[in-house]
Amino acid sequence: MNASLGLRRTTRRRSLFRRRGWAALVALALISLTLGAAVALPLQVTHLTETLVGIRAPAQFLVHWQQVGSEAGTVPAPTPGVWSVGVGTPSRLPRFSGDFAINTVVSGDVALLWVFNETVGIATGTELEVSFHIQYSVGAVTTSVAITSYIETQRRALVGPLAFTVYWDSGYTAGVSFVNQLEVAQACTAVGVCP
Repeated sequence: MNASLGLRRTTRRRSLFRRRGWAALVALALISLTLGAAVALPLQVTHLTETLVGIRAPAQFLVHWQQVGSEAGTVPAPTPGVWSVGVGTPSRLPRFSGDFAINTVVSGDVALLWVFNETVGIATGTELEVSFHIQYSVGAVTTSVAITSYIETQRRALVGPLAFTVYWDSGYTAGVSFVNQLEVAQACTAVGVCP
């Protein structure tokens, strides 16, 4: 009987140790995740420049107008409207999320696209100058394009964040490789007066 009691005590101790060990391991993992999230949050980079291939280039961002991503894709159907290229005649942003283009687009063409978030707090009636620089290859030929678009924020304050997808049409349905891209956005001092 003493031998069986000794085994039970040992089994109970091991079982209790195993439970405490797993509980300690789970607690340590939760503490690590919590501290990691708390420490990493202030260091989180929220304005990344996306590069498909090639050189990563920095971009200037506004607090309430943020590029949150870019990728290769295709122009959707129906085709989106084109943003203005005239500094004195900016395209007014709608009060709802949507798709736009920075050049003439054809549905189904290979495109480079950017996603922008416009957030609550953006100044109303402000013109933004958004410059896009794209380097791409078709076969052995590499080409660079620069387009500057002008948009104007809404006349009334936003009640919630909006997302805008902006397309640049390559003019090809296949065989396009994007080498580099850069997007720079800046606020103008007044409508029609941009740097």
